[in-house]
Parts: sequence; C-alpha cells; structure tokens
Amino acid sequence: MMPARIFIRKHPFFFILIGILMLLFAFPFLAGAQNQDTIGLGLSAEDYLPGKIPKGWTIRKKLGFLRGAKAEWVIEEGVHAVKLHSKATLTFLEKIVDIDIREFPIVTWQWKVENILQNIDERTVEGDDHPIRIFFVFEPDASHSHLQPGDIIKDPGKPMQKLMVIEGGNRNLGRWLTYKRNLYEDYTMLYGEEPRRLIFIGILNDTDKTGQEAVSYIAGLQFHRKEKQLH
Repeated sequence: MMPARIFIRKHPFFFILIGILMLLFAFPFLAGAQNQDTIGLGLSAEDYLPGKIPKGWTIRKKLGFLRGAKAEWVIEEGVHAVKLHSKATLTFLEKIVDIDIREFPIVTWQWKVENILQNIDERTVEGDDHPIRIFFVFEPDASHSHLQPGDIIKDPGKPMQKLMVIEGGNRNLGRWLTYKRNLYEDYTMLYGEEPRRLIFIGILNDTDKTGQEAVSYIAGLQFHRKEKQLH
C-alpha cells in the first residue's frame, strides 16, 4: 500500500527546500485574514476556476518544464477540488505563506486518492514516491509500504524532516476523506519545542523515482483559530 502523509519540517539554517532558496515575504491578504477565525488558502469551492491552477499557487519547475506534471481545478463527485496527476515525474504545487499556528493551530482539508503505487519501499530513496502528500515548512531557528496511521519516520535523505502517516492501506481508495489536525500539537510532539511561523506549504503527487502514475485530489485546505470548535 502507499500511505498518505503530511511532512512537518524545520531547518537550523535559512530555509532551503529541495535545493531551491525561498525568500520569505508576507502577502497582504493573509495579514487581513488573520483577523478572522479562518485562513483560506485558495483551495475552497469559492476559489474554483475550471481547468486552472489555483490562484496564489504555482507548480514548481524542475529542470524546466516537467512533462506529465499537472494540477488543475475540477469538479470530482460534486466536490470542487484540485486534481494532481503525475506520470514518472513530480507535480509540486506550492505556496509561500505567513501563519502563526499558535493562533491558528487547526488545519482541515479533504483529499481522495485514485490509485496506490505498487511494490515499493518508502523507507528507501528509490521508493520515495507518493500519490499525495502535504509539506508544512516552518521558518528556521537562530521519509514503506507497511506504515500505518500514527507512524512517524524520518524522510530518507532529509534528517531535518519528519513524516507523519495519517492514512494507510487501500480500504479508502476512491473515497473522499476529511481531516482535522492540530498542527501546533503535531509540531511540538515531533520536535519538542515551540514552532516558529509557518512559511511554506507544498502539495505533491510524486512518481519520479518509480516511474509509475498516480491521480489524487485535494480540496478545502484551511487554518482555524484555536478557539474555533470544529465538528
């Protein structure tokens, strides 16, 4: 099976992700949004632009144009969602943010996976592919086929990155799944310290190592204040 995972990452040096230097800057709309109870990230139904990349997000380019990498708005079983597709490549949808998760610790989203990757071992660099995963990257201080929900491992080749499995097995393939995580609690549990500001979010559909093909969907990614009661 191929578990779906979230990645929570910190660095002891200036923020570098997959060899690309990213300079932190704040978006005015995010500053205004933090006066509300919810921070939208442009992946909700009201943000729908058929056939387009979601506004405010970009697809990372790796050595120029990535053939087979695609992300676009669709309506899937009545849900306005972003469809991610990769075939022997990496689809990396990314967004720079500025969020204090001490004030907005709760993150919610939906996703659906159409297929799992076959005969790979995620604990190895050669098997480090995934139908869908989310990166949460925090600003700096002064990654297996049998993984189950709740398992925590180090990302192969990336010692400052920890992986938390939140869905495993093939029993939920083809179904929309809804999640709620307290990212503040996850971070402090993983690293034993207070988090700094969240500065980057990446959503990946990744098959470049194994040469396989995967289709997945994500929708409704939002952050909520700690006082907000979600059901």
